[in-house]
Amino acid sequence: MTEIGTMIDTTQSGTVALFSPGQHGHLIPYLAAIHASCITHDRTIAEFLPPLSHEKLLAWWKERIAEVADGKRLIFILLDETEPGHRPKGSEVKGVVMLSMSSSETGPFRGVVEKLLVHKGFRNRGGARTLMSALETEATKRGRTILLLDTETGSPAEEMYKKLGYNELGKIPEYGLSPNGELKGGTFFWKNLPLQS
Repeated sequence: MTEIGTMIDTTQSGTVALFSPGQHGHLIPYLAAIHASCITHDRTIAEFLPPLSHEKLLAWWKERIAEVADGKRLIFILLDETEPGHRPKGSEVKGVVMLSMSSSETGPFRGVVEKLLVHKGFRNRGGARTLMSALETEATKRGRTILLLDTETGSPAEEMYKKLGYNELGKIPEYGLSPNGELKGGTFFWKNLPLQS
């Protein structure tokens, strides 16, 4: 199992770190800023609608961080130009993805991928793929071999998940309200990860 707060993958796209509240807590405003940017600039369906409340976003992220401390969630952050062993700066945060881990006794092998968000100025460099690769590797180490996720139908993320080997489970029309007020469809995916020996 990877030690919390350690760097788990370094590629051309950046370095992925497993979020540790003690080591990365100061980055919460930067995670909230990327979240807000994806909603306001990209019109991503991501929990909140404009006009955005900075306080609500911060509170939402703090709730997710509490779940990390409780062992119910993993958060992976993509950092640009971070020196190993140094405390990352907020400006180095370029992306994030989360793995929610079920506490169900009948599904301890399941995980839900949530909030894959990449800074708009850092896209098309493989950052989303790097984050997903790190998440899948860590999920497998923790015995989370069935991953579930959903995304907006017709979004670039939908095609990326297919390329990453996720199987489409189905679509629900008018599933979520977009930031511009339109109802958009949601596409649901699953992937079975092989156990590592």
